Amino acid sequence: MLKTLTLIVSGLNPLRPGDEQGAAQWPQLARLAGRGSASKRPIDARQDALHAAILEALQLRGVADKYPSAAVIRTGLGGERADGFWVRAQPIHFAAGLDRLTTVPLHGHARMSVAERKSLTPTFVDHLQSTGFELHDGAQGEWLLRSEAPLQVQTVSPDFAAANPMEDILPHGRDAGGLRRLMTELQMLLHEHPVNTQRQLRGLPALNAIWLHGEGMLSDVSANVSALALPAACGDDVYLRGIYCLHGQPVKPAATNVSELLSQLSGPSVAMIDVTNAETLDTQWLAPLSRALMSGAIARLTVIFDGWQVVTHRADMFKLWRRDLQPANWAAC
Repeated sequence: MLKTLTLIVSGLNPLRPGDEQGAAQWPQLARLAGRGSASKRPIDARQDALHAAILEALQLRGVADKYPSAAVIRTGLGGERADGFWVRAQPIHFAAGLDRLTTVPLHGHARMSVAERKSLTPTFVDHLQSTGFELHDGAQGEWLLRSEAPLQVQTVSPDFAAANPMEDILPHGRDAGGLRRLMTELQMLLHEHPVNTQRQLRGLPALNAIWLHGEGMLSDVSANVSALALPAACGDDVYLRGIYCLHGQPVKPAATNVSELLSQLSGPSVAMIDVTNAETLDTQWLAPLSRALMSGAIARLTVIFDGWQVVTHRADMFKLWRRDLQPANWAAC
């Protein structure tokens, strides 16, 4: 069976402002894109870019509704199937413009830190006591809310919210009014909180809103879906681990280097790495993976970022006449 690798990079996007710091050029990424192909990934209304990439890599996009992100994250954190109705509570930044508010998802060092979450949690716990929701720690930079009763509501991801006007992004459905009120109440709790005073001193955007999304429960995951064989995977992302937990399959810990990663490959494989430095990604990961393509150790490499993906087959590496394609020029292709 041919060895192929889908590498999902969760901490870096070469086209996101600020992420290009540390490398004026991306020699390995540009070579992979130039000899293979670079394509923009569509913004998913229901799933954030990272989770949409995971579902696509696992060939589960067609049944994405069976993997609501909040409940799957809880499963990945707890190691067993989450019961009840879950919603993600993700701090974001609302930027005020001349005529509208802009939703700004927070990435990298701008996300809520563990210390900030600990500081805010007591305030949120007190407020939620009368709302029917329980507050739980979530993945990095967010919380999870649990409700015993399922809600009829549809939300959108922060990525989708950032790209669309406010009237198109607020929760809708029978129970949307209560969720909207809760978002407003949580926003008021953040106003002038000491956490934001400290963030301002550090030059970070305020945590001035909570975006509720990723809602759902796992009761509709059928036996046939649960029995599906998934590709070999390694990574520490809790959504990835939650999916594999639901399928009763293991996920290996994130590889620390390419040699370790290649030793784990068995047919089609998926790996997640959290890299925040452009030079580290290019020299320590993409350079040895390019050599692995040339040697035939892998037959195809797919590198997925938040909004883009690069696909390169082994045969592409020998198209020496093709010019390198820097990320800044991807959109023009």
